[in-house]
Amino acid sequence: DYQHEFETYLIMGTDASGNEKTEDKGYQGDMADFLLLAVFDRTDDTYGFIQLDRDTMTEVTLLLEDNTGMATADLQLCTAHWYGGDEAAGCENTVQAVKKMLGGLPIDGYCSIDMEDIPTLNHLVGGVEVTLEDDFTQSDKEMVKGATLTLTDEQAYLYIRGRYGVGDETNASRMKRQKQYMHAFFEKVKVRMQEDRSFINDAYKQMEDVAVTDISGKQVSRLTKLIMEGESKGIREFEGTYKLGQALGDGLDHNEFYIDKESKIQVMTEMYGLEKREPKKSK
Repeated sequence: DYQHEFETYLIMGTDASGNEKTEDKGYQGDMADFLLLAVFDRTDDTYGFIQLDRDTMTEVTLLLEDNTGMATADLQLCTAHWYGGDEAAGCENTVQAVKKMLGGLPIDGYCSIDMEDIPTLNHLVGGVEVTLEDDFTQSDKEMVKGATLTLTDEQAYLYIRGRYGVGDETNASRMKRQKQYMHAFFEKVKVRMQEDRSFINDAYKQMEDVAVTDISGKQVSRLTKLIMEGESKGIREFEGTYKLGQALGDGLDHNEFYIDKESKIQVMTEMYGLEKREPKKSK
């Protein structure tokens, strides 16, 4: 049972994955390569984040182009955004998949940006400093593994999105880089908010043209106040097992991630203040 009063928002970074949007083809769905739950606990004034693996196997609704459909299949979570006739439907379908995956978890809103817009996000805070976890010198000579850099907008794009030809090429390694970047990014946002009270409102207006969201500017301002005054629980992720499978039905092997049940309970308890429900005694 949830014993605390909380709000949850799903943040997504989408990738076209070869599905170009053209006039003759109409809308072609994107995959949600980056998924992050932002959790705001209003009972004890804390906040935190749960990073979700794009390859997590879960029940996904196979929406049609007219946004209808009841059929479901066990697929990678990232595919939920591919279904539906527009980006908003893809976001809502992903929200529903995450809700089911986490036992009916209420989600109060979503925000999605294309991974191509990472440079815009990085530019808002004037770059983020990280110590590089992997080597990117085949794309940028400055990006040597172990170097500490304030990432330019283009370097941030490479660091967050890059996978093939980088390190062990796994999504798990990319998630580690994304987590590192997010931590530094949020700290930089706090500094900018302290320097300029209008920073968040200005940032919201700048991202409005590229984001797909149902979160209002008023909600953003209220949540920003909680971030400035509340305590951070950091960024958590579920542990689990990877294996290769062919759930996508394209005849190729793809990574599948299965969440460990005990890890799910532990992380959800830490973030949501869960308490075990005692069974009712029979009369």
